Amino acid sequence: MAPSLPKQFEISLGEIMAKRPNGKDLLGNGINNAKGIIDVVFRGQSPEFKALWLSIVFMALFGMLMVYSSSYVDSVVKTSGPFGEMRSQLIGMFGGAVALVWFAYLKPEASRRLGPVIALGFMIAQLLVLFTPMGIAVNGNRNWLNLGIGTLQPSEFLKIAMIMMVATFIVGNRTHDKSEPQFWYAPLAVFAILFIFVGLLSKDMGTIIVMAIILFGMFFFGGLPDKFMKWVLAAGVGGVLLLFALGGSRRGRILAWMFPDAPDPSQYNWQAEHGKWAFAAGGLFGVGPGNSKMKWSWIPEAQNDFIFAIIGEEYGLVGALTVISLFVFLGVTLFKIAKKTTDQYERLFIYGVTFWIVGQAFINISVVLTMLPVLGVNLPMISSGGTSMVATLMALGMVMGIERKNHSAPKLRVIRGNK
Repeated sequence: MAPSLPKQFEISLGEIMAKRPNGKDLLGNGINNAKGIIDVVFRGQSPEFKALWLSIVFMALFGMLMVYSSSYVDSVVKTSGPFGEMRSQLIGMFGGAVALVWFAYLKPEASRRLGPVIALGFMIAQLLVLFTPMGIAVNGNRNWLNLGIGTLQPSEFLKIAMIMMVATFIVGNRTHDKSEPQFWYAPLAVFAILFIFVGLLSKDMGTIIVMAIILFGMFFFGGLPDKFMKWVLAAGVGGVLLLFALGGSRRGRILAWMFPDAPDPSQYNWQAEHGKWAFAAGGLFGVGPGNSKMKWSWIPEAQNDFIFAIIGEEYGLVGALTVISLFVFLGVTLFKIAKKTTDQYERLFIYGVTFWIVGQAFINISVVLTMLPVLGVNLPMISSGGTSMVATLMALGMVMGIERKNHSAPKLRVIRGNK
């Protein structure tokens, strides 16, 4: 005979099923929780916060439009449908929006504690790219991880990891003074590791140059003495020369850029030349949305590295200057947020994100305008690239979380006289 339960523990199966939440309840609770988080994040914030997220929304939506416009021809050829690249971009935008809202909702201290986890996780992912069959090489760069259902570019998230780790080492060094070279060894080691695994082994020159710009900006605002700055710049030049000396298509692209009138049997200047033709065709106001001719296989990667050329063709000089103005406005807004941030780590993090996004945009636009050789760097939030979109919005979400903290901090009032 089975032992009976005490009366207070007796409950029928029907009562259990009645009290169990159904799928509709769970969905309703999830939606309500999401609405609550969004309400907390966006309601009653500072003008800088509003300017930041409005510019993000506008740039991401405009980027979606341009990715579709610049890619649908190739998408029809490759996938028999016009939405191939746009579908990937939409997935990246959705994932990035979730990351942005979540990290804007988190306290900056909680985001900061995730720094080592982000660094370790995506460093492992980068090693999988380099040393396992899961790694994918495109145009000589082994930089993508095949996940079966899609691809991931770990180096995009390593930019965030680098910013977080460099800021942590600069702020947390209590052993040495900033005037001592030992103070800067740890953050330099972070960049050196990334230089090896992203620059030398993955052969991703564009990403490592962006990382060098981030490091320089963080060192400058972190208080690197002038006597050390020249050595950092010399090391940066030496690193670029080392990547150049490794040869391959990278050397050919740089030489073709340096000597544009020389014979070009490998057609390294093909993209740059047709990019200039796109701007020439666009004139002042452009040929109109969707009417680009250069995207008909005249410019490789029109939806990615050279999307700015399609913007110039379809929207003209006015459209191109508007995009540049958006990045300037974004940079100014980020600097305003950094200036009023009192926590040194958080301030350095914002400077790192600013140099990343604005610096990368400057490189991309300069390449399209033939001011720099082709480096394979996309235009943040506008070019095609789901991983890039998620990583960029994730970093900006962290900045928004910092600004939420700034705005919620108690304000000191100065009272004069007897009033």
